[in-house]
Amino acid sequence: MSKCIITALLCMTLPLSALALENIDHHKKVIGPTADFIVDEQASFLARIDTGAATTSIHAIELEVEEGDKTMENNVDKIIHFTLVNEKGEQWRTSARISEVKEVRNSQGIEQRYIVPLRLGWDTINKAVDVNLRDRSAMQFKLLIGRDWMENEVVVDLEKVTTGEE
Repeated sequence: MSKCIITALLCMTLPLSALALENIDHHKKVIGPTADFIVDEQASFLARIDTGAATTSIHAIELEVEEGDKTMENNVDKIIHFTLVNEKGEQWRTSARISEVKEVRNSQGIEQRYIVPLRLGWDTINKAVDVNLRDRSAMQFKLLIGRDWMENEVVVDLEKVTTGEE
C-alpha cells in the first residue's frame, strides 16, 4: 500500500517540477555573486550582486551640487559632480543630473541619498539605472548591484565565477 502512495505522490509532483522548469527564462544570463562592471563606459568596478538590495549603490565622494541648496530635496534636477572610486583606489570625476533623493534604510540606520542615472555594463548587458551615491569606503565592494539592474536580465548563481579572476 505504501508503494502505491509513494508512486501516486511522485506522479503528482513530476508535472509540477516540469512546470517549474518551464517557467525559467532560459534567455537570461547567469551571473555570479560578484562580477566585473564598467560604469559609464569609463570606470571598472568589481561589484557585489545583491538580490536583497532594491537599488544599486556606488562609492562616490566629493559630491558638489551646482547652485546647491542645503536641503537635499531642493537639489533634484540639478547637476551634481562627484568622484567615483573603485576597489583599487582608481578615481574618475564625473557628473549627472540628480533624478531624486531617496531615504535608504540599512544596518547603520536611515539616510538620504542622491539618486543619479548611470550606465552599468556587464557581459553584453549595458543599461542605465538610477544609482544612489554613497561613501562606501569602509565596504569591501564599492559597487553594489541591486534588483533594479538585474530585473529581466540575469539570474544569480552563487557558485558561478563571473569576475576577471577566473
